[in-house]
Amino acid sequence: MNDSVAVSPAPSAGDTGPGSAGDITLSTLPKVRRIGLGAPLKWLRQGWADLWRQPAASLFYGVAIAVTGAVILGVTADLAFLFAAAITGFLLVAPMLLAGLYELSRRYLANEPATLADSMVAWKRNPSALVSFGLLSILAGTVWQVISIVIIAVFYKGKALGPLAMMIEVVINPQHYLMFFIYIGVGGLLAAVVFALSVVSMPMLVDRRCDLLCALATSVNAVAENPLPLALWAVIIMLLSGLGFATALVGLVLVMPWLGHASFHAYKDLVE
Repeated sequence: MNDSVAVSPAPSAGDTGPGSAGDITLSTLPKVRRIGLGAPLKWLRQGWADLWRQPAASLFYGVAIAVTGAVILGVTADLAFLFAAAITGFLLVAPMLLAGLYELSRRYLANEPATLADSMVAWKRNPSALVSFGLLSILAGTVWQVISIVIIAVFYKGKALGPLAMMIEVVINPQHYLMFFIYIGVGGLLAAVVFALSVVSMPMLVDRRCDLLCALATSVNAVAENPLPLALWAVIIMLLSGLGFATALVGLVLVMPWLGHASFHAYKDLVE
């Protein structure tokens, strides 16, 4: 475990010069805390409270994310090789869409003015690292799309079907079980890696001025220090996100802001 460092409160959006108070590097990682198994439920309560402090601002992001998801799924609706990967790939890149929600929660905790306009300039605090994280997320989503296409091309032996029909066929037909388990296994492994890298890093990049590698390493440290609570948190995120998709994306309007606010409180609990 790396030694902790004193970290100043997040600087204002205009204070971005190098060497300012709050800069963190890979050699001076902040210490992560151990948390209890019930912590994710507390984060959900805190996130729910933040959601309703300014519901219009929070739900704005929920609508934006749901519309983004609808566009992605609409583009791949007739592409059986991409449709399932688009759903999971969307969840891989979702953290970068929540930056404004992290900023709102940060401002609530700091008793700072918190408006929708304020949340939209969160990127100014740490622009290069946030852009780098966004590019990394897009890369992860693209890698998963390619892997998904390869798995289906190699292992799917059935007739050509539409996306939903193919998904049902793979689940109910035993001849496709090998492909199903390979698909779930590889996708789950990639999702676990992305979760470990992002569960703390994106809120940290919004809250503090640090480089991308520092944020990623802190996130991995947090998962290594708290494997069971964060495994539970991952399951909760998966279930709530699945509920959002099961309601034809309408549920994402509420679920994603809730999870975004809760994720910021998770980061604040985990990182000193």
